[in-house]
Amino acid sequence: MNSKNDFIKDFIASQQEIFLGAQNWWPKYLFHFTDITNALSILEYGSLLSRNKAKELDLMKNDNANDDVIGITSDEYKNYARLYFAPSTPTQYNNEGFKPQNLINDNAHCPIPVMFIFHFDKVFMCDNLKFTDGNLVNHPNIYENIEDLTKLDFRLIYHRTYFSQEDRNSIVNARHSEILIKDELPIEGNLKLIAVRSEAEKETLLFLMDNNAREFYKDKVYVQPKTGIFINNWLYVREVNIIGDLITILWHGCSNYGQCENKYNIEIILENIQTGDKKGLRKENWYPSSNPMKINIPEDFIDISFHLSISIDNTLAYKRTFPF
Repeated sequence: MNSKNDFIKDFIASQQEIFLGAQNWWPKYLFHFTDITNALSILEYGSLLSRNKAKELDLMKNDNANDDVIGITSDEYKNYARLYFAPSTPTQYNNEGFKPQNLINDNAHCPIPVMFIFHFDKVFMCDNLKFTDGNLVNHPNIYENIEDLTKLDFRLIYHRTYFSQEDRNSIVNARHSEILIKDELPIEGNLKLIAVRSEAEKETLLFLMDNNAREFYKDKVYVQPKTGIFINNWLYVREVNIIGDLITILWHGCSNYGQCENKYNIEIILENIQTGDKKGLRKENWYPSSNPMKINIPEDFIDISFHLSISIDNTLAYKRTFPF
């Protein structure tokens, strides 16, 4: 019989023969989706942690999971770090992005998403690993034998197109199939890359990292390196630039304008790095009326170094230092 490593390589190759389109790269990787604040904790600690261990170490800064779902998830599985076989899961669809406050349900909100993309073959060589053929809350089959990967229906797990109401439950359940690693999964040796939605969110992630993490991970952060990683339904910052004495902010707008029009509060703050003096503006019941948005830099902030931060509904959407 082939070794475990040979089995994994053969399995990945067989899946890539089946999925020849945009999903052809998925079988080589595993995915963990979280908010930027949790991502920073993961990178600084050096491991993807179980829910219980992250809480024990006070490293879960944004508990963006649905309260009802967490409430019915067995306590046993809160001791496992968790990954999905594919991105753009139903959970991600419900949680991702700066949603208007009236559309946030049961605390399920991940304003700035970060996707950790891990090597399938390296993760599946780990000890104390399990995997499921559906959503844990639906009591799926849970496997430990690597050869049981052949029992999973990846046509449903990777399904991302239209489905009938009749097929809805089976497809949505399969999309939630996941991998469980006891306690923690080390980043080093297992991580392929870190995906973010925009250049602005990449700048923000790097700015917020501590110096050691920034130096170590800066070459692993990519802006939407493949299609299908993010849902991209809601408002976020795409680019921020200084042009002369103007700040220009390029926005990614909501996919449904009617759900977002005049639904946000925005605050833009400039902070003098040397003195701590701040100037800015705040708008309520707002949505960008022009794109890019242009803001005059106050005279006493021209030709000095300052932090620029943008918050949406009191949640940080962008921050970095100017000039670059």
